[in-house]
Amino acid sequence: MAQILFHDTQRCNKISHCALYPNMFRKLLIISFFMTLFTAAWCQGVLEKARNADCRGLIDLAEDYYRQAADTSAEARLWLGLLLEGKEHFAEASLWLARADTTALSMTHLAVCHAEQRHWLDAKRAAEKSIELASENDSALRSSAMATLGLVHCMDRNYTNALTWVNRALDQDRNSARALNVKGIIHFYRGNDNDAVKAFRQATQADPKNIDAHFNLGTMYCYRNNHDLAISTLKKGLRVERGSIKLIYCLGWAYLLKGENENAIECLEEVIKRDSSYVNAYNRLGDIYFDRAEYNRAIAYYRTAIRIDPKSSEAYRQMGRTYAEQGEMGKALRSYQKATELNKSDADTYCRLAELYEKQKQPKKVRNYYLKAAKLGHLGAQKWCTERAIAY
Repeated sequence: MAQILFHDTQRCNKISHCALYPNMFRKLLIISFFMTLFTAAWCQGVLEKARNADCRGLIDLAEDYYRQAADTSAEARLWLGLLLEGKEHFAEASLWLARADTTALSMTHLAVCHAEQRHWLDAKRAAEKSIELASENDSALRSSAMATLGLVHCMDRNYTNALTWVNRALDQDRNSARALNVKGIIHFYRGNDNDAVKAFRQATQADPKNIDAHFNLGTMYCYRNNHDLAISTLKKGLRVERGSIKLIYCLGWAYLLKGENENAIECLEEVIKRDSSYVNAYNRLGDIYFDRAEYNRAIAYYRTAIRIDPKSSEAYRQMGRTYAEQGEMGKALRSYQKATELNKSDADTYCRLAELYEKQKQPKKVRNYYLKAAKLGHLGAQKWCTERAIAY
């Protein structure tokens, strides 16, 4: 009986304790309510300031306002992501877009940002989600997402599916500069240079300020060793969009291929100044210092690229090449193997692995890696297999 009385007394004490402070709980609820209203009103005011700054072309000021509201507003995170995408800060843009509400708009632009970083699986998922969410009336969003899927298939060398998605994108929006750009990329990878040039030029006609079309033309000319034409094309693009990081980067690459290293370094350092997370700029600077036999400095740039983007197979491949040049074969092998883990269609790296294992007199591994490269279409590897009557 005493035990029951003890528990009853405890219960009564708790009730009495709550009853003693009814006003305190009411006040807390009221304070919380008004704090929520205040936060919402403040956030809305900051968003209005951001939009006004954005409309007036005051991009840095707009970015500052969006950042102020981003922790409490999904809308602010969306617009901050879009703004950063426009500034070509794709890595950070993708982070904010991923934190925004999941809509066709956010997923479409997230797919673009992942594609710019060559994160193809992430780009595919975001594009597919965008198509799922977009209504039939959202033709521009559907077209962009379909074009991204076309690009993903192109990078997987599935050109038939790539063209199918691009044509579907153009059915949605005939003047889609993004779809026309992807169409040009597909033609370029298939070796149809004239068709690629035509598509890129159509993209500039659809959108005269389209950065990608100028960039892709410059890139195409670089791959075809027409460096002077690449440089003039990229400078023309920069007259339209002076601050484009992509165009400045590609111009630096064109100078590098032409052997004008000082001009290349100037451009690449300008890229890093504008966007310290631009992985390819570090890779190209690493290439320059590799060519100068400044191997430790080259490795430092490749490591920076990997720190920023652990999925950068190119950085691992180039670091492997540098270690091999220094005679550090163990490190070279590990770097090359990591590169092929990240990019299983990298035929050149398979050949480099084969060459290193040849020096170590491991014929089974030599055969294995040359065979992988041959199956991917590497002519040198195919010749090696043919000379040894190895079917690929």
